[in-house]
Amino acid sequence: MVMRRTYRQILRLRWSFLLVVLLLLSPLVQIARADGGVVIFQQTSATFTITLFSAEMPLRPGPADLSVLLEQPDSHSPILDAQVSMELQHETGMVIEAQATRIQARNKLLYCSLINLPKSGQWKIRLQVRRGDSSAEVRSNLVVAAPQPVLLSHWELVAVPPIIIGLFITNQCLGRKRVRSGQG
Repeated sequence: MVMRRTYRQILRLRWSFLLVVLLLLSPLVQIARADGGVVIFQQTSATFTITLFSAEMPLRPGPADLSVLLEQPDSHSPILDAQVSMELQHETGMVIEAQATRIQARNKLLYCSLINLPKSGQWKIRLQVRRGDSSAEVRSNLVVAAPQPVLLSHWELVAVPPIIIGLFITNQCLGRKRVRSGQG
């Protein structure tokens, strides 16, 4: 009878420990995002439906992964043989030009460009798409937020060591209780 109770307590303790570990690790898992990330805008012209994605939202100064999905407006089938160029203009007049290609994209249905955004603030983006004799141009506004403080942007890395130390201390305390109850 005493052995069964001890076995049940150990089993309950192990399940509780597993539950605590899963609860502590769940905030560390990043959110899964489909395709190229968050939709910034979508516009339809006579020849193309153009959707712009960003890997992160909000955009911040530094490298920005911008992806474009091109589709036929009537059938929504992807267009894979176009040329896509991007031009970003900051409110101060700074201009950044880039080509978006399928070679850079992980999802080969998208045209991707990795652009270094040097400043926060208001940006205007102009996408030019060419495919054979057809072309389209769309414009939109982008807001680039201020950079995050370093500790806040890497909070996951800062939080993990205290969690591990806490789990180790809990394990040691529970081990001592087991030894004491076994001696008594």
